[in-house]
Amino acid sequence: MRTSLVLLLVLPLAALAQPPGPPEGSRPFERIEQWKKVRLIETLDLKEDQSVRFFARLNEHDAQRRQLHKERGEALDRLDRLVRNHGSAAELEKAIPEVQAASEKISEEDRRFFSSLNDILTVEQRAKLVLFERQFEKELREAMREAQRKRWRQEAP
Repeated sequence: MRTSLVLLLVLPLAALAQPPGPPEGSRPFERIEQWKKVRLIETLDLKEDQSVRFFARLNEHDAQRRQLHKERGEALDRLDRLVRNHGSAAELEKAIPEVQAASEKISEEDRRFFSSLNDILTVEQRAKLVLFERQFEKELREAMREAQRKRWRQEAP
């Protein structure tokens, strides 16, 4: 609540101090990420010092996940090429565990990150974090549906 009030008071001032940004919708992923951060602060009711430490650790985690997803994508691409080129059973047998291992690395990184939050977040905040992703995805889907409905209404004669 307190964070929301601060954001409502500070964001308009920050907007005046900055040059106009790109047109609406030009960087949707960045806008979603910013929305996600605001929702995390609200949901977890983070204090300022917690917020700084949490997002520093989250940014490191996100960078590590991007790298691991890249590795998994490369393993999937190799498997895909083998399948399309009718690779041998031995080649396929070798490629499948590589994909599985990459997926396990992602899961292990998620576990490591969550365990590393014990010194920043309370038990209740960690529980809320576990539930956050599901709720955020639900909110995001609903926002996308609403945006689609608005577009349909505008396009209707």
